[in-house]
Amino acid sequence: MTKQRILVVDDDKDDQSFLLEAINELYPSFVCDLADNGRDALEYIDKNPPPPDYIFLDLNMPLVNGYEFLKEYKKQPESNKSKIIVYSTSSHPQDKAATKDLGATDYITKLSDFRKLKQTLEQVFKNYGGLSLA
Repeated sequence: MTKQRILVVDDDKDDQSFLLEAINELYPSFVCDLADNGRDALEYIDKNPPPPDYIFLDLNMPLVNGYEFLKEYKKQPESNKSKIIVYSTSSHPQDKAATKDLGATDYITKLSDFRKLKQTLEQVFKNYGGLSLA
C-alpha cells in the first residue's frame, strides 16, 4: 500500500485520537502528524516539505481557525497537492459551501460512532486517493 502523509489539525485531543485510531486501523502504513491549530499546521507544512497528501482540518480552533488556515494555505505554491478534508462538528450548509470556496476537497461532520467514522474515511481515501482495503 502507498505510504501517505496525513496531517490532522484539531485542538481537541480526544478528536485527534479518535480520528488517528480510525486511520491507523484502516491504513497502518500511513504517516500521521498532528497540529493543534492552523498556525501550527502552516508552520509544520512549511518546515516539512512536500505538503501532506491529506489534511483533516477542524474549523473552530484558537489562534488560526480552519477558515483562516484555508485562506493562507491556498497561497502556498504546492497547496493543490493536498486533499483538505474539513472535519468539524458543524453540519451547516453555509460552512460546507464556504470551505469548498476556500479550497477544501470535502467536508465530514465529526462522528461519535467509530465504525461509521471508519466507513467514511475508507470512502474518502477511495474517492480521492484511489485507495481501498481490498
